[in-house]
Amino acid sequence: MSKILIIDGDESFGFRFARNYGNRDEIQLLYPMKGIENFLESLMELPDNYDFIINNFDIPFYSKSTNYLEMNFKVQEFINERFHAGKKVLLSSQLVYSSSALPKNENYKTIPETEYGKTKIKAEQAVKQNDHYLIIRRGMTYGKCTYNIYTDILTAIRSKMPVKLNNNIILNPVLNSDLSLIVDKIMKNMDRQIINVASDEAMTLYEFGSRLYGSVNDDTCPFIKTYTGKNLDYRMDMSMIHKLYNLEFTGLEDINFIDFLPR
Repeated sequence: MSKILIIDGDESFGFRFARNYGNRDEIQLLYPMKGIENFLESLMELPDNYDFIINNFDIPFYSKSTNYLEMNFKVQEFINERFHAGKKVLLSSQLVYSSSALPKNENYKTIPETEYGKTKIKAEQAVKQNDHYLIIRRGMTYGKCTYNIYTDILTAIRSKMPVKLNNNIILNPVLNSDLSLIVDKIMKNMDRQIINVASDEAMTLYEFGSRLYGSVNDDTCPFIKTYTGKNLDYRMDMSMIHKLYNLEFTGLEDINFIDFLPR
């Protein structure tokens, strides 16, 4: 049995990981329900006796709370300060890569074009200050128990009300249950490494929402395209994860999204 702390444990991956492995490992969840300051105070009060500290904290690129973006790396700095024992696992992002039409493997250059990507590369630099770490460059996470933009998408599908979705940033989606499975498999076996984790499909948020909408409705998609600047392509190469574990990621065509709709 391992003792695991998950930072931001109520959001998608964190919730799914705790649900999947809470009966096997001793898992503690910490999340910023009462504001950032109280969250950091709670973090600093925890004991330094965890085998793994998983940093799932994320202010996403589409968030309206851009004034909190720096917390994407500040939280990792706080983790470094408080916890000296145990491996640090950072859930980073594919937006740390430089945009190009080429699929990006783990050695591809990281010169982020977005402010969000810049905060994530700073988080990676921070976690590398530890003796033992693992960096997961994940795609855009979705799935049951996800409380972010996908909640808005699913609510819009049910109500047939429009929602604005970005259509110039290309990403790889990853189902949170797939992400949970992969992280569990690799975090105890890999050390001081970086690995891409997502499906091989690539699309914008608008395209993602349109495919979800089309899977349960026959009429015209109601989503509104938005743009945050120039077109940016962050599609990743998943060759390493396929080679290491011979796993297939869940594709959008394999999911019954009616099961995801809020009731």
